[in-house]
Amino acid sequence: MSKDLANILGGGGDDSAVWTAPKGTTGPTTLAAPSAPHAELGWLSEDGISFSRSEDRQVFRGHQGGKIVKRRTSSVDDTFKFQCLETTAITLGLLYKGQTPTIAAGVATIHVTNQTINDERAWVLDEHLDDGSTIRYVIPSGTAETTADVVWKTDEMTVYEFTVGVNGDYFVITDAPGVVGS
Repeated sequence: MSKDLANILGGGGDDSAVWTAPKGTTGPTTLAAPSAPHAELGWLSEDGISFSRSEDRQVFRGHQGGKIVKRRTSSVDDTFKFQCLETTAITLGLLYKGQTPTIAAGVATIHVTNQTINDERAWVLDEHLDDGSTIRYVIPSGTAETTADVVWKTDEMTVYEFTVGVNGDYFVITDAPGVVGS
């Protein structure tokens, strides 16, 4: 394989987005915008979307010389993290685990109850790359948790930071030239 500078990509395109929907919602199978009930979370912070994988490995050694004779991955944990900049019913529903506001006379009220639940949702992560291509993660089930304080100050933007633990299998769709061979 040869080296190709065109395959070195960065994200942060104008259409990059995080989408969520109720668990059980069928995710997109193409790069077209997700359909309802998927809802976009709006503006994300400059930190973007980070995707992490941690693997627990067991190492087996032979008696003779203590050499490693086998490695086995015993578990894999995939997570992704993002910060929402917009205060909306969706971001507050993630913050207050599955709660939806009751709206009356232009005022929303959120009754914060049962915060020990796991608010599993379907997720779509779109990263529009600097070459015009897209990488999309379609995650049928993930559980969000708030991973930073929500701060209201005059000299800072208020952000809602979430880390989502992926439950089960997911898939990736891309038209990146280095992957599809164009």
